[in-house]
Amino acid sequence: MRRSIRLSLGTLIVAEALAAAAHSTEVRTGTIPAGQAGAPTACSIIDAEQLKRLTGRTDVLKRGPMKGDPASPAEGRTGCSYLGFIFELNTPAKREWFDETRSFLVNSRAKIQPVSGVGDGAFYWWDPKPGYTRPVGIVLRAGTSGLMIMDMTSSDSIDVVKPELLTVAKAVVPKLR
Repeated sequence: MRRSIRLSLGTLIVAEALAAAAHSTEVRTGTIPAGQAGAPTACSIIDAEQLKRLTGRTDVLKRGPMKGDPASPAEGRTGCSYLGFIFELNTPAKREWFDETRSFLVNSRAKIQPVSGVGDGAFYWWDPKPGYTRPVGIVLRAGTSGLMIMDMTSSDSIDVVKPELLTVAKAVVPKLR
């Protein structure tokens, strides 16, 4: 019970921080043009069976991807959770969104590590403080979309979770192009 409370609180704190970062870029990301009304959502880019196979995780509640709105929704931003991952998709998202998100995380004392081989640009980020539930994520750009995928883990498992995040990111990126 205590773990789930801490996990929920940690998720809320990180979601609010990322919402604040996204809020600063709302003007630049704009709204979804009428011609893109069918733009992807965070849940629509998830292939549930593929992610279960790739991660070895189980959909314990058997609910599939669950829509979750970001803490401060803006036009073009959608959220989804599945298998313990939190996905936040920004469409359209310009390079400025990517750069400002990275700057915000650095200013929030998160550690950043560049990632290659996924999207048009990507980086890992994580909370370096020791502890039981710490956020770790990957932020990437692909075409006109920006995606953040986050998980919560103990500080000593961050290096184990990063490759898993990369696997998930590589699985969903093709749906962003």
